[in-house]
This record gives sequence, structure tokens and C-alpha cells, in this order.
Amino acid sequence: MARIVCFADNAAVANVVQQGLGDREHTLYFLTASRLTNELRQTVQHLAPDVILLELSHALDNPHLYFFLRADRATRHIPIILVSSGARLEQQAAILGADGYLQRPFGVEQLWKAVSAYLMPQQALAAAA
Repeated sequence: MARIVCFADNAAVANVVQQGLGDREHTLYFLTASRLTNELRQTVQHLAPDVILLELSHALDNPHLYFFLRADRATRHIPIILVSSGARLEQQAAILGADGYLQRPFGVEQLWKAVSAYLMPQQALAAAA
């Protein structure tokens, strides 16, 4: 199954991610990051996620965290899906070069559609069963 890292400070986002992806037997890692640190970089490298969900909020160091992940040789290839309630999220995702975005509030089906696009075909098929 897939390894998914979710940077979120909003409990509603974490709950939907847990409901939508935890039930599909993926391994979920919930992280917060108020500052960019070497420890955070090492943690993400060690987890080697297949997909990263990154909530854009004032509490997290964003979009700096996005650039931090893209600049690191070990994580730059990992698809990053932005999550926000911002009115200009689609435009922001395009400007940053994100792989996808989810407008809050979103449901389990929207989440699954966004994430499954970046999973290996056998992972997506196994999880859908």
C-alpha cells in the first residue's frame, strides 16, 4: 500500500484524510511543521512517501515548506497536493507547480480521486477493491 504524508494543522482536514485513506489500508503519517528544520527534512526522507498532502495555512510555514520539499533531491519527485480553503487555490497551485489541489471543504471521494492519480496502478487498484 501507499505511504502518504499529510502536513495539516486543521483537525477537519486530518479527519477526512484518515477516513478517506486510512480505510484503504494506506500508511498515513500526519506531520506539522511550524519551522523548516533538518530534522523535518530527514523525517520526510525516511518516510519516503508516495504522495504528500500539504495544507496551506498561516500556522504552517507555507509555501516555504513546499519549496523546501521541491528543493530537496530526495523529495522533489514526490507528488504534492495542496489543500486550502483559499479562494485562489487553483491559481496558487499552478503558480507553485503543485501536482494537484483540494479545495476545503472536500469529501472522501474528492480526496481519493486526487491521491489515486499519483499512486502506482497496482496500489490504486488494490485500494479500490
